[in-house]
Amino acid sequence: MLKAVISASRRTDIPKFYYDWLQEALHKGKVELTNPLYKTKKYAVDLEPDKVHSLVLWSKDFRNVRQSPRYLENYNLYFHYTINNYSKALEPGVPSYEESLRTLEGLLTRYRPEQFNIRFDPLVISTVGEKNPTPEMPYQARLAAFENLLRDLRALGMNSATRITTSYLSLYGHVKRRLKAQAELDVRHLQESVIKDLVKIMAEMADKFGFKLYSCASPLLENVPGVEKGHCIDGLLLESLFGEKVSKAKDRGQRESCGCTKSSDIGSYGMVCGHKCVYCYQGSTSIIS
Repeated sequence: MLKAVISASRRTDIPKFYYDWLQEALHKGKVELTNPLYKTKKYAVDLEPDKVHSLVLWSKDFRNVRQSPRYLENYNLYFHYTINNYSKALEPGVPSYEESLRTLEGLLTRYRPEQFNIRFDPLVISTVGEKNPTPEMPYQARLAAFENLLRDLRALGMNSATRITTSYLSLYGHVKRRLKAQAELDVRHLQESVIKDLVKIMAEMADKFGFKLYSCASPLLENVPGVEKGHCIDGLLLESLFGEKVSKAKDRGQRESCGCTKSSDIGSYGMVCGHKCVYCYQGSTSIIS
């Protein structure tokens, strides 16, 4: 029987806001969750280390892991680390860029560069959302922030085995209403041709620094030269990193355009996220994107 891949979590930032809960669940070797479709039904996820192939952690703030991994030391870990370097207008509760780099530097003393997917995601074109805006060419500030990130990743010892992932802001109905209600953010909605040109430049930048750029659930970006379709949870990659076989079946619980393979997510939409990112894809800005 194949071991499970555990995701913690697409639904909220567990490493930042629910770290004690995670540690307790790992200590117990199991967690009981409410079925997101049938609220009266519960199900259990086995977290015993010998039943788990790998644990995929998603966060914008891994300081807890850096400072005290505790029971995480019993698992193979893969990190989705979002570092966008937006202003507080877009990401009110996210650590500073400098603090994020310090955290990453600390993690790299314990984990390999290939265990990281750095997410520069999503791309939001907003003059107010940038720390160093370029009003005449709004997207130029995003390119500058991306190039700065690439340079800093190389300085920290990241290499071609580190994945870098991006996507363009998806304007779901609730996201559109939220942005409209905060018109002072001045979010620009680019035409598809401009988005592709922007991401093509990003792919060229990544290549210059020795990285590969991946897309996230975006058929539009998959057609951009130099961009590969991303698999945020990638069974083949996890096998290559940690050995042993793992499921490569498509995760049917995700969007059609999602490239992820099968995993069990132990987060909950009811777990409030304090980052309060304005572009959040969940129904409330209290939940992580």
